[in-house]
Amino acid sequence: MLKGSFEYIKEKIGDLTPDTAVILGSGLGGLVDSLTDAIIIPYKDIPDFPQTTVAGHSGCFYVGRIGTHILICMQGRFHFYEDIAPQLVSQIIFLFKQLGVRQIFITNAAGSLRKSMPEGSIMLIKDHINLSGRTPLIGRHAEPYFPDMSEAYSPKLAKKFKQIAKENKIKIYEGVYVMLLGPNYETPSEVKLLCHSGIMDAVGMSTAPEVIASVHQGIEVLAVSVISNLANGLSKHKPDHKDVLRVVGKSAKTLGMLLRQLLEKE
Repeated sequence: MLKGSFEYIKEKIGDLTPDTAVILGSGLGGLVDSLTDAIIIPYKDIPDFPQTTVAGHSGCFYVGRIGTHILICMQGRFHFYEDIAPQLVSQIIFLFKQLGVRQIFITNAAGSLRKSMPEGSIMLIKDHINLSGRTPLIGRHAEPYFPDMSEAYSPKLAKKFKQIAKENKIKIYEGVYVMLLGPNYETPSEVKLLCHSGIMDAVGMSTAPEVIASVHQGIEVLAVSVISNLANGLSKHKPDHKDVLRVVGKSAKTLGMLLRQLLEKE
């Protein structure tokens, strides 16, 4: 259970006890610039810890303060399409729990399934559908063996996030995020099928496993997507990872500001 990783991180951060974890999606690493007295811990230096393989994920933990909170930020997540064991996600969330984390903010870049939600939009995730065929709880795991997902996303944190957006006159959307395994983008026919359901609003390749593992550990969840593109078939433009990073980069400062203010007001 990443025991060596926990001991190494604990030694590096000393008396600091993170209460908030942040998982930063593709191109969304800028929040770490808001940390005071940040301690940087590269994944490559951590015993037993894997390495991320995706461009836009630097592969470091950042530990520091925003307001009264101590954060541990994960700049570089792990995706099932990287051929990791699903249980690794649970182990990382359990590591956060051991460090003292009580709430987690999860961000991602996602494709829009609604033409009315264009690229650059910020979407608060109100629920998800996991179509990856995998879960981080596969195999033996602690109780609750069957965690309740009826309120996976914290209403309290969502309400605070929406209020801060309103105060800053920033339009945000709310929607259902659907996770596919990836790493390929969806075909136009797959997008038509997702749109036809009428209940899904954005599509991506992450987030659901981290939410499931967090709920299992009793950690409150806030999750937000930055819309990087219209999904295949909804636009003439073909999705490209470089474009994803470019578009997300434009909205990253806005999302970072909203999350920072949420922490400062808590």
